[in-house]
Amino acid sequence: MQVTYIGLSEYFQRCIPKAKSKGYVLIISLIARYSDAKDFYEKLEEDWASLNDLTGDKILFVFSTPKARERASFFHMPGKKSYEGVMCPFVELLNGRGVEDNNGPFEYLYGGYKKINWKQRHSQTITEFATSYNITEKEIPCLFLYDLIGNRYKVIPVGQSTNIYVMIKDMVEKIAEYIKKRENIENQLEKYKNIEKYYCLYEKLKNEAEKGNSKQCKAIRKVLIEAQAYKEVKEDILDTKIKKDLKRIGQWKRQYFSHFEKDDANKKHYLELQKSKQDIENELNSIWDNWENIMKERRREKRKNSEVTILQDLLAACVKLQSNSTYFKISENKRNDFIRDLLKMAKYDVIDQTRRGSSLVGKCAGEVDILIEEDCLPVTIIEALNLDSLNTSYLDSHIDKIFSYDTVGNIFNIVLSYVSVSNFSEFCEKYSKHIKEYQYPYSLSSFDDSFRVEDFPYSDIRVMKTVHNRNGCDTVLYHVCVLIGR
Repeated sequence: MQVTYIGLSEYFQRCIPKAKSKGYVLIISLIARYSDAKDFYEKLEEDWASLNDLTGDKILFVFSTPKARERASFFHMPGKKSYEGVMCPFVELLNGRGVEDNNGPFEYLYGGYKKINWKQRHSQTITEFATSYNITEKEIPCLFLYDLIGNRYKVIPVGQSTNIYVMIKDMVEKIAEYIKKRENIENQLEKYKNIEKYYCLYEKLKNEAEKGNSKQCKAIRKVLIEAQAYKEVKEDILDTKIKKDLKRIGQWKRQYFSHFEKDDANKKHYLELQKSKQDIENELNSIWDNWENIMKERRREKRKNSEVTILQDLLAACVKLQSNSTYFKISENKRNDFIRDLLKMAKYDVIDQTRRGSSLVGKCAGEVDILIEEDCLPVTIIEALNLDSLNTSYLDSHIDKIFSYDTVGNIFNIVLSYVSVSNFSEFCEKYSKHIKEYQYPYSLSSFDDSFRVEDFPYSDIRVMKTVHNRNGCDTVLYHVCVLIGR
């Protein structure tokens, strides 16, 4: 291969038509300056396989890498030999079937590779890309979305704390709904493809006929309204392409359109499908125009549902903890690390040992065992403790810590007890009695000593629920007791 360097802007100019031809409907790209890109890239590498599964064969993910890649996409230059082309070393394609003409070792193919300041070149290409697509510096880093159907783009700024995987997942889930509906309609319209061709050609000729009152325009109109046959007016048609189109539309009408036009039921079905197709396109336009608000709403919906999902994922992590003998006789922090890592793998924004709220003595901020956030906002605090008996004073201190650390009034928080006792049932009875009678910082509204979490009917995990009135609002404290081997 003989290659020439191209930047991101030119790469996209080549990538967009290729992606269209391969059936993609959307390109998602992360655009970031060198230092930001490096951090984002490291975070995304952990989710690379999941992203690959997520984007499927209709959404192309183009990642702008922070440093020049040793291998890069190759695009052949038209009119040149097959081995002559261009490469952009700042791009990594995810699931990019057929979008690139080839892929090769840029480091060896590009002359003077080692002499170039690629960090500086990366900065230049980001600036050029931003200029090409009217992206302000305040909007970088950002997700760049390109709609391959509507030929339009959108820029959504992201922050350092943004979970890019979760954000992209939200986008993909929303766009997947549209893709599924669209494909369903297109499959049903397949049997009407000849009718579609007829209507498209008819509209094209109609537009030509409306351009004026020349002999040619009048002749086209007469043929379309069947006032005269093509043979009668062909001498007035000067454009050879229009002559061919008029002959073709006459042939198509005789072959299949005349029969279709007389079949009322079939025609009605076709028109209904066309209306459904237009409704779906309108839905996509609405999604596109209100993308940021839709994403916020989806996050709000997820937050409402997160109580169940977080409990289920926490209990799943506890089941794995119970089966791992390494954690039978070990410190609370080690167990917390295990739980935290599994929650991170479940794609939660998990922060451990965070300085937050006030300590029990009220002098300085205390340490939260595990804090789960969404979009930099707290969702729940998990306060964990080891218990080899019902040490009520130790338990009380952890309960009080949760209310002290929860500075905003979360919808729910969790006390997680790693219990190592010989009689778990007796322990749970004592625990239940104690938390029912305990004087909480916020009054107890209701109590459930046998709260059921779907899919977790296990005898060695017990969940209890206390509901508290905090400034006129309900806040839930889940008590999760997990029996650990001794």
